[in-house]
Amino acid sequence: MQTLYGTLLQPSSPSECTVAGNTTVRLGEDGKIAEVAPGRPAADDVIGDEGCWILPGFIDAHLHLPQWDRRGIDGLGLSDWHQRIVYPAEARFRDSGFAEALAEEFVSGVISHGTTTVAAFGSPFSAATDRVFAVFARRGLRAVYGRMLNDMNCPEELSTPADQALDEARELAARWHGAENGRLSYAFCPRTPVCCSEKLMRGAAALAGMLDCYIQSHAGESAAEVSAVRERFPDNLDDIDVYAEMGLLTSRTLLGHGVVLSRDERKQVAETQTTLVHCPTANIFLECGLMDYVAHRGAGIRIVLGSSIAGGPDPFMPRVAVTCIETAKGLKIHAIPRGAQQVPTPAEAWWLLTRGAAEGLGMAGRVGLIEPGLEADCLVIRPEKWIAELPPHEQVSALLYTIRPRQIEHVFIAGHRVGP
Repeated sequence: MQTLYGTLLQPSSPSECTVAGNTTVRLGEDGKIAEVAPGRPAADDVIGDEGCWILPGFIDAHLHLPQWDRRGIDGLGLSDWHQRIVYPAEARFRDSGFAEALAEEFVSGVISHGTTTVAAFGSPFSAATDRVFAVFARRGLRAVYGRMLNDMNCPEELSTPADQALDEARELAARWHGAENGRLSYAFCPRTPVCCSEKLMRGAAALAGMLDCYIQSHAGESAAEVSAVRERFPDNLDDIDVYAEMGLLTSRTLLGHGVVLSRDERKQVAETQTTLVHCPTANIFLECGLMDYVAHRGAGIRIVLGSSIAGGPDPFMPRVAVTCIETAKGLKIHAIPRGAQQVPTPAEAWWLLTRGAAEGLGMAGRVGLIEPGLEADCLVIRPEKWIAELPPHEQVSALLYTIRPRQIEHVFIAGHRVGP
């Protein structure tokens, strides 16, 4: 049994993030949290001290593993980004050995930044996808992952006929969905409506429903992307309408970006309990636009956060959460007349990184908080000392804005220390 000690941060709801100093957390042999209690433990082999904090592990709900080593390449719009970065990065995964090596770097990188759960896109190559899953299994990462699906309007070397792609995806799902005691999950990943035939999209939706898998895709990423979807599907109102017709809007669906969503689209996303992944750093980096978090939240949409690596240049999820706040503030400031809406607070940002993300991914019964019975996905960090001198609500804010990856001393997933 491993024992942790320090100040406990508990983001239990969008409005409540508690701080409890002098707290002991015991991790059981079964990988779950066995006890959370006040006071310093009597044991000698304790991880942490009065200067440490214990946090739930971060959840990154949208990123592209093949782009891990292409972060920070600026100056490209979304279309050029796909042609010059996305497609060449994925093409390298024809070599499954290369894919495995990059997956090793990816796991080390996200863990060093405090991320314990990812929902990530792969490449359109099944052998590479299989090798990546094997790395996740061995390294202990919690992951939703799947091969990219596209059969049109993309480079020929990345295109796979719908029947073949669906058969291979089904085999991967049978092998990996629910593996490692539920730590690994499979996602069917149609890239966009423009890159997928109706047969491929309908087939992905049917298989995901049959196998109880996730669905990952992109929606409303930019005005140009929305126009391309309308040109391809002139009988549909928008890309959300296309997804609905194809059966892709479900409670297990994760849609990235949502920068350009109408009021009707928001309503449809909310009513289907589809989860929208807000990627504020990527939206700004690629100049796609500013997602209106407050309007989406007000429509009842489940929202989580994603780094969108490498469209977003930074894998550190607290930085993504801060950009979420800053984007909402920018929209409020520049509204005419100036807006009066409540932008997300630091407490809500912590919830989005942890408990809220777990709820959006259907994992709330497993992770997202540090409480007995949940799996022990947690961090031990050593932030700047002065934060402890502040009132609790100010500690919550100061920690969010000042935490850095170098302050992370221990990362646990399912009770096992995996880094950094």
